[in-house]
Amino acid sequence: TGGVLPVDDVIPFLIRHGYAVLFGWVLAEQIGFPLPAIPLLLAAGALAGAGKLNLGLVLGTVVLGSLISDTAWYEVGRRKGMKVLNLLCRMSLEPDSCVRRTEDVFARHGARSLLVAKFVPGLSTAAPPLAGIFRMRRSRFLVFDGVGAVLWAGVFVGLGLLFSDQLERLAGQVARLGTWLAAILVGGLIAYILWKYVNRQRFLRRLRI
Repeated sequence: TGGVLPVDDVIPFLIRHGYAVLFGWVLAEQIGFPLPAIPLLLAAGALAGAGKLNLGLVLGTVVLGSLISDTAWYEVGRRKGMKVLNLLCRMSLEPDSCVRRTEDVFARHGARSLLVAKFVPGLSTAAPPLAGIFRMRRSRFLVFDGVGAVLWAGVFVGLGLLFSDQLERLAGQVARLGTWLAAILVGGLIAYILWKYVNRQRFLRRLRI
């Protein structure tokens, strides 16, 4: 099998190691790795709805993973300043507007932006170091960021819980499609990244002209 987990084994794997997987995945995503956590939150909510995972532990695990990574970014931003935001935006597919957009949002809304940051692509990772750059009090940051993490986890885990029956049927269809579905998803992601890269090159070429 080459070490790849078969699609049919994904759900049992999540049941056995669900909390550790959730913690590690959310921690990695909030640090900045391109690992979308929302599908995993939906799956965890569906498993909680089926009685296979504990809902309170699921929410606590997600919030803890998010808070640890966000606090680390806050401290880095507090110590390193704008260099951190420039680095994050260079990693973005749209670095030309990233710094200006995220800085404007945070300057306009302050701590309140932490409540919705995780719902906004690009702002999720940039908001915690911005809080450090703007010298927000640590206690204030932890309160607002914690509430934002609870809202984010609650919405998507709650949706998974609410639609657990439909998600279970969808998981069965995914298992039947197996490798073909994985190839389609990977191909779609590669196409999206190439499209954004081409658009960026066109934008830079127009600037040079």
